[in-house]
Amino acid sequence: MRVTERSQMNMLMTAQTRAENRLDLAARIAGQASQVAKPSDNPAGYGSMIRKNFALAILEQHIDIATQAQGELDIAQNALSTGINILTRAKEVALGANNTTSDAEARKLAGDEIMMLRGQLLAVANTRHANKYLFGGTKTDVAPFDNTGTFVGNDQTISVPILEGVSAPVTVSGAKAFTSVGGRDIFSDLDKLAQALYNNDTQGITASLDPLEASNRQVVRAQVDAGFGSERFKNALDVLASTKEAISSQLQQEINGEPTAQLTELSLARSAYERSIAVTKELLSMNAQSR
Repeated sequence: MRVTERSQMNMLMTAQTRAENRLDLAARIAGQASQVAKPSDNPAGYGSMIRKNFALAILEQHIDIATQAQGELDIAQNALSTGINILTRAKEVALGANNTTSDAEARKLAGDEIMMLRGQLLAVANTRHANKYLFGGTKTDVAPFDNTGTFVGNDQTISVPILEGVSAPVTVSGAKAFTSVGGRDIFSDLDKLAQALYNNDTQGITASLDPLEASNRQVVRAQVDAGFGSERFKNALDVLASTKEAISSQLQQEINGEPTAQLTELSLARSAYERSIAVTKELLSMNAQSR
């Protein structure tokens, strides 16, 4: 083989190797949907991918935290709604027993109902979710109210991070909802009402009506606080979801590329490789005929 022929063959083999490499890279990218599988593929792109994946992981953590917090506040809000219904019924019972048609026996039965309602309200005050008591402040591992209605929790607040550098409270104050910290000691008021009913004490029954109304408003305020807290986390989740979508879209464009462009490149690389093979075969055939 003459020098010129050897040079031609070397050039063709180099071109064919490049075509093979291009086809191999295009096939890998199209198959993996990723232009950057290792640092050597694209150092800057690989670094960008690492940073964005880290940001997505942090966002996912915040989403998990905010979702759990919103769930707890929703449960607290629903529990307090039940508490409002219980106190509304307690006032109805007191009003029904506070008329001239009621006698001692009827008031005793009313007293039994008040004690039943008191037990239901105690269960509300000791609401828990996933083994976590919701109205005990930072003491989440023990029931915040004992059987006497005494508050054994604390009024401290638990806050959790929802955005970078931003935290929000996830607790609803059981002290403000059910004890004199919020205005009325609700369990004590129910005990006094029940005692007045058992004693057929009409003056005591009358005296219980305003405290019951105040107790109802007190629990309503706590429910509103829980609702605001839940809405705060809902808004945070909307922001987190939008941010996650934006970063994921950037990652798709910067690192993964466009699927259509990847398939186009694969088709062009395959055509270039096939042309390289055809040219090599043609040159070999011409050289064979010239001998």
